[in-house]
Amino acid sequence: MRRSGLRGLLACGSSRNTRTMMMRHELTLLLVCVLLSACARKGEADSEKSKDEVVYVKSEDPGMAAAIAKARDTLGTFKTALAAPPPHTERYAVKVGFPYGKDNREHIWMREPKFTEATVSGKIMNEPVDVPDLKFGQDVTAPAADISDWMYVENGVLRGGYTMRVLLDKMAPEEKQKMLGELGVRLE
Repeated sequence: MRRSGLRGLLACGSSRNTRTMMMRHELTLLLVCVLLSACARKGEADSEKSKDEVVYVKSEDPGMAAAIAKARDTLGTFKTALAAPPPHTERYAVKVGFPYGKDNREHIWMREPKFTEATVSGKIMNEPVDVPDLKFGQDVTAPAADISDWMYVENGVLRGGYTMRVLLDKMAPEEKQKMLGELGVRLE
């Protein structure tokens, strides 16, 4: 993965204004999407990467399946935090599996999520690779049943992000720590 130059982009400066900080946080979340986005694709090896650095994970991967199940089981926690954000929280996003081809899904992060009883809406946070009808920044609505993960950051700690944790756990310890540092988050 190419990650050169990220530390400078993500560094916190106390003299930054609120708009700059918001842009930095959106950039950080975008980097999370690009660097750690997991896509289920039948027949592709875990280590295969596209030119957009999307990570392909087999549909049968037990760790990823468990992460998606946990995200779905705890979605109420995310909705509660989103409805009444606790102090010092930011970067709220959901990952949704968008169908393509026969029985395939590209899992894409969406920022600014809004829920109805049956749907979730938001803005696409990375350039889709396998779903040509979607574009970066596009407003979309999807069935809430297609949510595969959720995340937000509280006081620098990643909440949710279960699929990201699976991918982080596949990294060497020093690579994982470097990635977390570049993303400006820590795990508990």
